[in-house]
Amino acid sequence: MSAQDSLQITGRLCKVALFYGFEVHLYLSWDMLSLEILWPYGDICGIGPVGKGQGTEFSLTFRKGSGKKSETLKFSTEHRTELLTEALRFRTEFSEGKITGRRYNCYKHHWSDTRKPVNLEVTPGGIDQIDPHTNRVVCSYDYRNIEGFVEVSDYQGGFCIVYGGFGRLHLFASEHRDEIIRSAIEHAGNFIGIMLRLRREGLTFEDFVTERLGKYSSDESITSLAEFVVQKITTRHPEPVKRILALTETCLVERDPASYNIVTIKPFGEVFALICDVDNPQVFTVEFIRGQIRKYSSTERDSLLASLLDGVRASGNRDVCVKMAPTQRGQRWGLLSMPVDEEVESLHLRFLAAPPSGNFADAVFKFNANISYSGVLHAVTQDGLFSENKEKLINNAILALLAQEAELPAVNSELESHFQAIRRLVASKAGFQAFTQLPKFREKLGVKTVKALKRNNNGVTHAAIDMLCALMCPMHDDYDLRQEQLNKASLLSSKKFLENLLEKFITNVDHGTGALVISSLLDFLTFALCAPYSETTEGQQFDMLLEMVASNGRTLFKLFQHPSMAIVKGAGLVMKAVIEEGDKEIATKMQELALSEGALPRHLHTSLFTVSTDQRMLTNRQLSRHLVGLWTAENPVAMNLLKRILPTGLLADLDSPDPVPEKDVDRMHIRDNLKIASDQLNRNKVPEWQRIAGKAAKEVEKFAKEKADLVLMHWRDKMGIAQKEQDRNNLDLITI
Repeated sequence: MSAQDSLQITGRLCKVALFYGFEVHLYLSWDMLSLEILWPYGDICGIGPVGKGQGTEFSLTFRKGSGKKSETLKFSTEHRTELLTEALRFRTEFSEGKITGRRYNCYKHHWSDTRKPVNLEVTPGGIDQIDPHTNRVVCSYDYRNIEGFVEVSDYQGGFCIVYGGFGRLHLFASEHRDEIIRSAIEHAGNFIGIMLRLRREGLTFEDFVTERLGKYSSDESITSLAEFVVQKITTRHPEPVKRILALTETCLVERDPASYNIVTIKPFGEVFALICDVDNPQVFTVEFIRGQIRKYSSTERDSLLASLLDGVRASGNRDVCVKMAPTQRGQRWGLLSMPVDEEVESLHLRFLAAPPSGNFADAVFKFNANISYSGVLHAVTQDGLFSENKEKLINNAILALLAQEAELPAVNSELESHFQAIRRLVASKAGFQAFTQLPKFREKLGVKTVKALKRNNNGVTHAAIDMLCALMCPMHDDYDLRQEQLNKASLLSSKKFLENLLEKFITNVDHGTGALVISSLLDFLTFALCAPYSETTEGQQFDMLLEMVASNGRTLFKLFQHPSMAIVKGAGLVMKAVIEEGDKEIATKMQELALSEGALPRHLHTSLFTVSTDQRMLTNRQLSRHLVGLWTAENPVAMNLLKRILPTGLLADLDSPDPVPEKDVDRMHIRDNLKIASDQLNRNKVPEWQRIAGKAAKEVEKFAKEKADLVLMHWRDKMGIAQKEQDRNNLDLITI
């Protein structure tokens, strides 16, 4: 029987996973048992909240045996709203109470500025929008995501559903407006346990037009920084629909190419994962934390994903990754919108070391589904008598993943999941330190990585290099610069390995493929060569890698025409390091290439005319200004070009003796290594009184240990019998 056909409860130490993995507390006397209970949906009579208003309790009524008797159990969970919403999606399968809401004929104000006839059905879990021609549900407005209702005064029968957590407005019109709103408010309270309200202040139609996108209605939120032509694949349309997918400072915006109207908008903070289709190199999927899934096709898929990944992470959402396998919702023990708790993390760390079902691949996928990509959240051992040793759990999980290096998984998505699991582990402080402290970690990881790179699969390569980047630069707080230095020294020690990485880099750039691989390799080079990260790179290794990169300088210039802003920025940072740290011959060569490849005019335009509040754009502007200065320094050919481009008066102003204003913030050198080292030194210093007290405590401890040893000593040892027997045994061994 599948999970879609039944309601499943797994109990362990008073905690159970109900339905899609939501954690609940059970009010029964099975608290010391490990058990699993499963009911077919056909045996369930009903499920609903206990009490009125916001709370944690809900009841589940199910049929006992083949008779008509029923039993009710009571549970409690912090995620009651989400659990009830998901459970009620299967309400038509329940044995009793097959509730079908009333349908209302309405009109929806479409994004194309037209009115389209629709049916609205008020259900126990939300309001369904139904296509009247096909009788199919087009979309559902779950009560848990509805912020309220508001009437539109100058639009006959008009009302808006305020939805999505950021005030997005959906405008409908119906003769039964008041009844729809009243019914929805009652259903939300009775079946989900939340209170929805009709706002007192109404809207005009003009207000709706200007505030349709909620808090993302401003120009900054909808002005495109990059645009890609895509085909949207959706059940609403029998054939893929052409769209423009635009990346702004804060949102992913979908536009109609004919009218340029905004179709949908999603904040970057709500992106959960990016999925590359294994079978079709143009298809990808975007998963969101509220459960929505959007599927697209694009000829520039990897470039689009590299740009989107950079934008999402720049917005502060560090938990997003690109992967081949879609997220299995039933594998996650909690909501997508928030991290799982400490116990769930610990359990999945143990599952890696000892898979409960014996299926290691399944354990890895479940680990990745529950642990944030930014690293294990509860990675430090807490004080307490029964506290877990988190460092040991992390080390055991790492060893379990590296034990598979002799025979790698045949399926690329499984191998990718291994590297993404290791990345989650080494993003923690314990995992980062384990690279040089855990025996055989470096050797086994090196073998696994080299074998994986030989597969020439972009998904596997990107996952492997992204994992190496997490070892090059710590992803956790309160990190140790010395440990970073040790990790880099180990990773950069093999010239052959670095040559293999650069060969992959050059091949992808020359063929115009593998944007995700290029982006991750640029991150790797940035952490090795670019200030301030380069300050922890050993001198010989720095010079060796810099020379290898400089010998392929033309490849870097090709990237300045790349559609991904993240790749342009990465290439610029590496170029800056090559010119500043290389010898005069290298710098001169780069200046010549900047002219022959047309990079100077492009960066001159960026440095002069970029106006934005987005930190990524401002960082690119600062970087372009640095590069223009480096390319034109002591370069008469470049200066002659500027004389032909710029007016004479403006060019003469560049020779002004006035000091350069230094009001702008340095956005490239975001890490102060000197301050970090000083803080670490101060933390390690022990006050004099504490040092004296510690010395006295050690002497007391030594004295107590000696007395304790005497008390605990066996009577035979006190009398010298055991020692005599030991001496006799030693003598016998010598004689033999």
